[in-house]
Amino acid sequence: MPHRSLRPVLLTLALAFSCTPIAGAQTLTADQKAMAAYKLTMLNVKKVAAVVQSVSEESLKDPKAQELTRLKTQIAALEKKDELTTAEEAQLEKLRTQSEALEEQIEKSSPAAAMNDNKTLADMEAAITKHPQAARALAREGLSARDFSLTVMTLLQAAMVEGFSQGKLDMAKLPPGVNPENIQFVRDHKAELDAMQRALTPEKK
Repeated sequence: MPHRSLRPVLLTLALAFSCTPIAGAQTLTADQKAMAAYKLTMLNVKKVAAVVQSVSEESLKDPKAQELTRLKTQIAALEKKDELTTAEEAQLEKLRTQSEALEEQIEKSSPAAAMNDNKTLADMEAAITKHPQAARALAREGLSARDFSLTVMTLLQAAMVEGFSQGKLDMAKLPPGVNPENIQFVRDHKAELDAMQRALTPEKK
């Protein structure tokens, strides 16, 4: 996929929001408290997945993304050759330079870039709302930027906490700020969540 996916950025954000060591419940930030109070629903999770998929598909229609795909196809064809002529080596170097520059342009204008430097849920909401592709996708799904942000962060928090425990997490010993209902949600819907994750995972090209 020739554009930067939202998924790696969302995972990075989740780590920043939810995995900072916490000494006690009284040290929770406002965002961590909001996540602890938020209850996941499959309806909102499906809406989030639809938004991410929609943004990804719309990004592929961008002329720059299409040009990047063309450049990478040419690069791959040259790289498959056993030997390159001097002219082909020069062409390959030129194509790589063009590809890198174009990829950087695309990343800077992507929803992922808009969200990457956010430090709070409010920042994330604002960045999503300001990006045309993401705003349109949210409107189609009837999902607010707030619920999108909370669903993404809370789901990834619960999935990571459950994953790190390898399914052996004691509900009575959850880290402060983690809602046990969300851990149970991840357990109850594991197969469906895994399938959604695979569907949203960009293919490597």
